Amino acid sequence: MQIFRKSVLAAGVVLLVAAVAASGSSAADPEPPVIEITWDGIAGLVDAHPLLSEGAQRVAAAQGAVDAAGALPNPVLEGVVGRGREQPGEAYGRQWDLSLTLPLDWMAQRTPRVAAAAAELAVAAAEGETIKRDALLELRTQFWRLVHDQARVGVVGELDLQMADLAAAVDRRVEAGEARPLERTRVGIERELVADELQTARISLASRQAQLALWLGAPAGARIVAVADLEALPLPPDADVAATAPAADHPELVAGEARVRALTAELSAAKRARVPAFSLMAFTSREQQRRAHGAGIAVDVPLWNWNRGGVAQAQAQLAAGRSREEVRRRTLAATIVEAAAACRASLATASRYAAGVVPRAADAAAVVEKTYLLGEASLLEVIDARRTLLASRRQLLDALAQAQIDHCRLRALTGEENP
Repeated sequence: MQIFRKSVLAAGVVLLVAAVAASGSSAADPEPPVIEITWDGIAGLVDAHPLLSEGAQRVAAAQGAVDAAGALPNPVLEGVVGRGREQPGEAYGRQWDLSLTLPLDWMAQRTPRVAAAAAELAVAAAEGETIKRDALLELRTQFWRLVHDQARVGVVGELDLQMADLAAAVDRRVEAGEARPLERTRVGIERELVADELQTARISLASRQAQLALWLGAPAGARIVAVADLEALPLPPDADVAATAPAADHPELVAGEARVRALTAELSAAKRARVPAFSLMAFTSREQQRRAHGAGIAVDVPLWNWNRGGVAQAQAQLAAGRSREEVRRRTLAATIVEAAAACRASLATASRYAAGVVPRAADAAAVVEKTYLLGEASLLEVIDARRTLLASRRQLLDALAQAQIDHCRLRALTGEENP
């Protein structure tokens, strides 16, 4: 692990010196700004994520639905005015009617409707927390992939410099008659392959930087640099993490319980629909020879329709909702088990490559190259050893990044890392 860290650091210093030298040749061009982003700085980007704005608007809409469900209906005022006469030949006179109706059918339905709307508000709030966690996990993933690509450029860049030294050594051996000219061609081909991989790594790094720059709102041309130690592996999860049930305050479970409450309120509303609906009214009217006023009541008698179909539908939907939420609970628990296993596996792979594979591949490549310079090994053996070293370092970087990402995913699922 220490050998790999030193090699990456050396490659980074060489690439930095080369970048400074290149920029000095075109001093007239302004250097693009460099923006450093840290692990803690990622959490600050979550609040600016567009998905969070959408979630906040959903909560506001659900709050409006609660207010609407609890609002009382307005009374209805009706007025009629006209001209009429009692007998033919009489003069026309003014006539008018005025009535006021106060609906009271809301009294039976208001409580369950408000309860259902409040449950939907809880669903929206819990889904907002889920969106926040998912957004943070996505940003964390982009962050570690950027760290991975930065390290990959350093590793391949170091190998490219070593291949240049090897090519120079081969040239000296060919000129001294110690090697055949064909070896110069072979090492040239290998240098092209390494140069192609270095170019691919740089393109991938630029793409990662551009993606993260979109969330940072960075100015055009800005270069994003992730500051983190990819080799600082987290501790593996405890063995009992997979056996532990998801926390009761997990947003997905909270949202599921709220959905069941909403369906329960809908069932209560369906049952209360059987209660007779009634309204009060008062009126006054004036004709030429008569003035009248009074009051009345209107009752909607459930004579033929007792809303049996609506109640049966609500009961079935409630039962289905409970089953659906139980499936969600078990799926979440299974996902945590899977994430814990993936985290342990990636951490074990990264530790194995860092401790055993990469150091041995580096030692083997160094020994084979020294043996070649002494004339006791072939160039093909050197190329094969360097390919093995590059592959092992590439796999180490992939395992390190995957271990960091798997650890973030597990913490997000278990609620250990709240944004």
